[in-house]
Amino acid sequence: MSQDLIQPDSFSYEQILNDLTGKLEEKYSETDGAWRDFYKFGTGQIILELLSAVGSFTTYSALANRREAYLHETHLESSARAIAGPLGYSAYRGSNVSLRLSIYTSSVTTIKKFDKVGEYEDESGVYDLLSLGDYTISPPSSENALPTQIDVAIGQLATTSIILPTSKPQVFRFTEENVSEHFELKLNNKAVPHSEDVIDLINGKYVCITNTVGSIDVMAINDYLADTDKFRAGYELSLLYIQLHENKRVQLTNINLEVGTLENVAIASRYQGPDTVGEIQVKGPLRHETGRVIRGRHDYMKRITEVLPNAIDVRAKDLDSAKQMIAYIIDTEQPLTEAEKENVIAQVAPEENRPMGVTPPVLVSGRVVEVILEVQIIPKKGNQLPSSIDIDVLQSLAQFENRLGLKLDSFDVESAILADLPYAKAVRIEVLPAPDLSDEELEQWQPLNIAWSEYFKFMPRVSLYDSSKSFEATSGPAQR
Repeated sequence: MSQDLIQPDSFSYEQILNDLTGKLEEKYSETDGAWRDFYKFGTGQIILELLSAVGSFTTYSALANRREAYLHETHLESSARAIAGPLGYSAYRGSNVSLRLSIYTSSVTTIKKFDKVGEYEDESGVYDLLSLGDYTISPPSSENALPTQIDVAIGQLATTSIILPTSKPQVFRFTEENVSEHFELKLNNKAVPHSEDVIDLINGKYVCITNTVGSIDVMAINDYLADTDKFRAGYELSLLYIQLHENKRVQLTNINLEVGTLENVAIASRYQGPDTVGEIQVKGPLRHETGRVIRGRHDYMKRITEVLPNAIDVRAKDLDSAKQMIAYIIDTEQPLTEAEKENVIAQVAPEENRPMGVTPPVLVSGRVVEVILEVQIIPKKGNQLPSSIDIDVLQSLAQFENRLGLKLDSFDVESAILADLPYAKAVRIEVLPAPDLSDEELEQWQPLNIAWSEYFKFMPRVSLYDSSKSFEATSGPAQR
């Protein structure tokens, strides 16, 4: 047995207990005072079991501590939120159900953000209807006047505050749980501008980032704040927020309005839960890498794939030092309309995310290049080509289709087809141009070589190998 009391690869409680028991039995088996107290509920056995429990917990702690230090390995939401914060991503804390109320008032009525305008009741309790904005509502000027629409959230308002210890840049931390995305930050009872983008520290705003417990960490730098927003030691920083709560079955008839007369009600947005670990693992690195700021072609390409979830492939090239052109393929293989392209560009490159006047990209649809392939196959001895041969070959070629800007070697294509056909001994392809090419186009035509914005569409013609041709004169792997 090893000299180690516990084997280095023993992680579980049972493994550690077996190690300890075996070591003691070996050590004292030849002595007159041998310790044989290994029976159930014996003092010695209980001691060993306690030691094993401590050992297994220590082992788990060591493994878990290392795992929870890496965003893509973590299992705990608290760890994911904590790692995402320094990456510049404020994990989404969730938001309550919001309603759109259409109301009439008999006199001019002013509603401030988070003012209570009524109540909502369901099987889980009674909740306030809290305004999500500032509104001034005038009484109807005629019988045909339309009601005023206001957005409210279902929930309970809460507040917490801290006394600031310094005027120097520092992280001010709130630790209350269930802080939703509906909140307001106040300094000495005056609302101050805030954002979740770290760059706004130099744009005159307080920056609020979701912290480990799902509450908010606040950062600010006095040098960049307006005089009325600067903080000092002894000032009170307060957080006014709607507590996160899910109302699962919203019953629109259970509303008691305290301001005006309710004409109509509709659900503006349903409950949205906080970011899961998996969502933070995707969003955190993306925010860290791009910072919501467009710096080049790769940022544009990533944004395009976000806005076009049905995009098969996206490629870009520089038109000049400040402008990119992006080619795309979508699964319908139908290009976007001009209106659709303008909408995509508006989402991909809003002006506030383009520093120093970087212009929006030019968006073009990828162009299909149809390629005729003569696929000749030698079957293995005793095998015949099945009726599914055409489908089998097409499936093998699928990996080379719908990929922008490819340069393929015929050896790679032949090898891929051969690997997918268990009944084939050898495969040979011949690439043929489209029959309608002009003489000039034929001179410039290069097999399996396309421009950055083009993609292949193969049209194979499968047959048995023609034995009249020399099969030995085959292509080999491209020289790398």
